[in-house]
Amino acid sequence: MPASSRRRLAGALLLVLPLAGACREERSTSRPVTVFAAASTKDAMEEAAALFRKRQGIEVVVSSGASNTLATQIIEGAPADLFLSASTEWADSLRSKGLAIEARNLLGNSLVIAVPGGNPAGVKSPGDLAGEAVKKLALAGENVPAGKYAEQALRSAGLGEQLKTKIVRGQDVRMTLGFVERGEVEAGIVYATDVKLSRAVETAYRFDPGMHDPIVYPLVLLSGAEKNENARGFDAYLRTAEARAVFERHGFTCRTELP
Repeated sequence: MPASSRRRLAGALLLVLPLAGACREERSTSRPVTVFAAASTKDAMEEAAALFRKRQGIEVVVSSGASNTLATQIIEGAPADLFLSASTEWADSLRSKGLAIEARNLLGNSLVIAVPGGNPAGVKSPGDLAGEAVKKLALAGENVPAGKYAEQALRSAGLGEQLKTKIVRGQDVRMTLGFVERGEVEAGIVYATDVKLSRAVETAYRFDPGMHDPIVYPLVLLSGAEKNENARGFDAYLRTAEARAVFERHGFTCRTELP
C-alpha cells in the first residue's frame, strides 16, 4: 500500500475510534434503573421517577406490587436495582441472602379504616367492625405488610378472632382499597396514603401507631446495581428535598435526613 494511502487510512481510524468509544460511553450512562416498589408507593414513586428522568435524562422503570411478592421475585433472580419495601422484614430477607448492598429507612405511613363515601355502615371505631352493619372487612394478604399490620391492630383492639369470618383478602393494599371503592365491603384496613388517592372512600378511623409494628419503608440498593451508577444516582435522589416533597404530598412521612 502506498504511503499516502496508509496515512489516509490511519486518519480515518482516528476519526472512527473516538466515535466508537463515545457510543460505549453513551450506552453506559443511559442504562435504565429498575425499581421494585411496594404497591402503596406506586404513584409517588412514578412521580419521583418522572422528575429524575426530566432532570438527568435517565430512564427509571417502576414495577409495583405486594412487598412479599416483589422480594420473592428478586430472590428468584428478577433483575432490579432498587427495592422499596413496605416493611423491614422483606428488606432483611434480601440482606440475609446477600442480595442487598445497603438499606436505609426512607418513608413512614399510618394505618386507617377506610369506608365507602358517606360511610353507609356508620363505622367510627374498630369495635364497629364487629357490628351487624359490617358484613365484610377487606384486608391485604396474610403475607403482605399492610395485611400483617392490620391483623396486629385488630388483635390489639381485641377483635382478632371475632372478625375472622368477615375478612376478605386483597392481593396487595391497592386491591384491598378497590374492594372499598366499589362498595363490595363495608370497610377495609389500608394505609392513610391510599385513602388520600381515592375520591370514592373516606377515613373512618386512624389506628394508634402503638397498635401495630412501626410502618417503615426501607429503600434497598440491590447487589444487581453494583455496577449501575444510574441506580446509585436515583437512590441518592430519593433522599433529596425534591423527592421528599413528592412523598410528603402523597401523605408519607420521610424518615431520613436530607443529604
